[in-house]
Amino acid sequence: MQVNASPQECNVTHAGIVESIGDTYISVRILQHTACDTCRAKLLCTGTVDARDSVVEAYLVHEEDKTLLEPGSPVVLQLEQSMAWISVALAFGVPLLLLLTAFFIALHATGSELVGGVSGLVVLLPYYFILGLNRHRLSRRVYFTATTAEHLSV
Repeated sequence: MQVNASPQECNVTHAGIVESIGDTYISVRILQHTACDTCRAKLLCTGTVDARDSVVEAYLVHEEDKTLLEPGSPVVLQLEQSMAWISVALAFGVPLLLLLTAFFIALHATGSELVGGVSGLVVLLPYYFILGLNRHRLSRRVYFTATTAEHLSV
């Protein structure tokens, strides 16, 4: 992952490989690495390298790229910084606030840390369920765009 800073915008970028090409989007496989990848002692700590593949859907910035791309082609995915902040807030910020609020309310009401902890976890179930039901609405607000290396301006 890389953050490109320019006067107009700041984008988060990932390199990826095209998996499939649809009518309005392409599926791209990105390999996510941890910070341990650059460490010389990584095998002593974990025993394995923690990297995983993710497949994301992205929209093409340049329509002519669709004719150039085929499965296995390299592309660069971009996510605007404002969209990245929305994603982080929905995935981590809101759940943290819900968990802590439920914990402290239950702790104050019952005096039991166990009840507070369970309440904090239980309140997350409907949140993630509702988030999952609204994933199509969210995908209109938070989305990746893809471009080939020739069109990337850094």
